[in-house]
Amino acid sequence: MLKYVLDIVELLDDPQVNGKTVAEYLDSVSGAEGSSAQVTTVNGERGSTDFVMVRIPGAQGRTSGGSARTLGVVGRLGGIGARPEVTGMVSDADGAVSAIATAAKL
Repeated sequence: MLKYVLDIVELLDDPQVNGKTVAEYLDSVSGAEGSSAQVTTVNGERGSTDFVMVRIPGAQGRTSGGSARTLGVVGRLGGIGARPEVTGMVSDADGAVSAIATAAKL
């Protein structure tokens, strides 16, 4: 698990990171065909925010044709960055790091 946490911290500390970058990382560690991570960008007056949704179907999950529940990591997380004022991660990023690392591990 620590490997995923360190990978995510390194990934999110990049000033150019976005939801697509995170989704590509999750897809790369999953080893599965096709993408299970979906990115939605919401634009506002002061910029945009990317929301990343990940489903972990498991061997018997309903989304993979089984009868078991499909697992997901759900959370409303703090900001990862405060661009352009601050480059890199901010202190609120710990929740995002935890959620994304959990999804990567699963």
